[in-house]
Amino acid sequence: MVKFNVKWYKKFIESTNEKDLLVSKISDLLEGKPQNSCLEIGLGISPYFAQKLSKNFKKYIIVEKRIIKDKLPEGVEMINDDWENIKLDNKFDVIIASHVIYYFNNKKAALEKMFNTLNEGGRIIFVINGKTSDYGPLKFAFGDMIRKKYIFTYDKLLKLLKGRKFREYTLPSTIKFSSFEDLFETLKLSFNSCPEEYEKLKGRIIKYLKENIKGQSFIIDQKLIEVKK
Repeated sequence: MVKFNVKWYKKFIESTNEKDLLVSKISDLLEGKPQNSCLEIGLGISPYFAQKLSKNFKKYIIVEKRIIKDKLPEGVEMINDDWENIKLDNKFDVIIASHVIYYFNNKKAALEKMFNTLNEGGRIIFVINGKTSDYGPLKFAFGDMIRKKYIFTYDKLLKLLKGRKFREYTLPSTIKFSSFEDLFETLKLSFNSCPEEYEKLKGRIIKYLKENIKGQSFIIDQKLIEVKK
C-alpha cells in the first residue's frame, strides 16, 4: 500500500505550479456556471481546491482521512474518513479526485463507488501523472534500475475507464530546483511506492538527472481526465 508522506508532499507542492494549473483548468471546465454540489476526495495538506472553487457550488464536501487544521472556506464541510470505507447518502454533480488513485487498495471498487455517488449528467475529474516529458522517462529508467517494469497509474486508470467516454487534457507542470540533490528530494513523493529502493539508488538517479534534465526545471505532464455520467 502506498503511504502518504506529509513532508514529501509539502516539499513537492512548494516547488511546483501544479495546483494553480489544475484550478485554472477545472474552472474552465465549470465555465463559470453555478453548480449544486461538489465532492472532493482527498486534499493533501490544505483545502486549496476548496478555497479556489467552492464559490461555484451550493454544497462543497471534502472527504479526507487525515485531520486538517487549516480553516475551511465558509460553507465547506469536511468529513474525516477513508473513501474506501465511508458511506454517503448524498450524490454529487462534480467529484474531484486529484492524485488520490495511487492510495486506494482496491482501485476498481473505489472508482465504481465514485460513479455510484455521481448524479446523472455529473462528472468526475481525475488528476494523475502522465508518462511523457521528464517524468515518464525517469520512471522507465528507475524501472530498469530495479529490474522491474514500471506500471503507470495512468495506464491503470485508462484500463478501469474502458468502455466509458472521457476527455483527457495535458497540463505540463514545472518543478523548479536549485540543485539535482534538491530535485531528488522533491521527487521523493513520486516514488513513495518504493521509497527504500529510491533512496538506495540515489547516486544513480542523480546521475540520470544530471545527464537528462537541462536547465533548472523538471516537467511533469499532469493528466486531467473528465468523465461524465
